[in-house]
Amino acid sequence: MLGVLVLMTGIGISTFGALKGTQLRTQTNRLAAAVRHTYNRSVATGLYMRLVLDIDADSYWVEASATPQFLSTEKVKQEDAEKEAKEAAEAAEKAKDDDAPPPPVRERYQEDGVIPRVTMERGIGIDGVYTSGQEETFRGGKAYVHFFPNGFVEPAMIYTTDGDEAFFTLVVQPLTGKVTRRPGKVDPDRDFGKPEREEEEGR
Repeated sequence: MLGVLVLMTGIGISTFGALKGTQLRTQTNRLAAAVRHTYNRSVATGLYMRLVLDIDADSYWVEASATPQFLSTEKVKQEDAEKEAKEAAEAAEKAKDDDAPPPPVRERYQEDGVIPRVTMERGIGIDGVYTSGQEETFRGGKAYVHFFPNGFVEPAMIYTTDGDEAFFTLVVQPLTGKVTRRPGKVDPDRDFGKPEREEEEGR
């Protein structure tokens, strides 16, 4: 009887582990698809876009601007985020009034509603984000991956985890927006941020 219980417990643990592995793979693939969609949308619309990754909340969304934006490796301060949210709310209120003038061209990043905000499934999270301008991987707060209408995307490595021992690394290529999923936590090497040979040949 004891042997049966041990066997059943082992099967249960194995099944749970397989389920978490499937969830991690699915959520990682969904994030990779969001990167590709953002890249394509930036090129197609001429918008300057960025993928916002809230590491603490395990969520991500896309923001866009019609005017050129500069790359920044620093996390946006909370007061700046609140100011942007307030400006967006005021613009939405004005838009409800038929007599109000058309809303101004967005000069700052505002959330792009075409790509929905995503919160990862419980137990699955964003472990960190590394981009070409950083010295260290961001482990908390908000990190950003920038996209440009000319087809350039900021080289990045995005780490996802199941909260235990399993990890995936998404590697974003700069010239095509190609996203490669690699098992485990991959450290950036000296060639990180350089276009792959096939990318260079295809340009």
